[in-house]
Amino acid sequence: MTVRVLVLYFKLASMTKQFLADPSTFELPRARTHYTNSLSSEEIAELGRMFRLFFDPDGDGSLTGKEFQSLMDTAGIMLTDIEADELIRSMVKSAESFVEVKDTEDGKVALSTHIFFQWYSDQLGDNDDKKECAQLLFSLFDDDDSGDITVMEFKHQLDKMAMGISQEEANELIQELDLDGNGVLSENEFEELIEHFYPIEFQHRSKG
Repeated sequence: MTVRVLVLYFKLASMTKQFLADPSTFELPRARTHYTNSLSSEEIAELGRMFRLFFDPDGDGSLTGKEFQSLMDTAGIMLTDIEADELIRSMVKSAESFVEVKDTEDGKVALSTHIFFQWYSDQLGDNDDKKECAQLLFSLFDDDDSGDITVMEFKHQLDKMAMGISQEEANELIQELDLDGNGVLSENEFEELIEHFYPIEFQHRSKG
């Protein structure tokens, strides 16, 4: 699940960068089929767990603009309140043909679990550059720009992403991925991680 969440961070970050490049013209393509036509019940259940654990900090079943703003902050991308709300609104708009949209109590739109499922489904078949994905994610973990990721850096960023991994687990994961045995992850080793565990459905499925 860890790599799947990291890849989702990459996709969200890439979408946000596209938005920031030209907010006035940014628009996500409209969904062409309901997410249940692309995702199995097992995948939907796993996505639900991921959403609750990593994208819904207050457990209310939705991701607000403010929460999305904080999420992107962990990826090093700064959004204003207005920009975060506009981006959430764009994600909601792309899904509204198939998913019911409800406003929050303050009248703003929020990303519900069903809209998240729809957005995820709409990403299927997008064959991203895995090297670009690995480079962006590597830069998040390499706090001191040394070109290597230490156990402490690895755990620190996972903690920021609320992944709840222990120091021992982080150390074991580093050891497993550390191909040359020097105790740290190089960018090439991190690319191997993304290449090996990149979610298969993003590579081979079509978008309905």
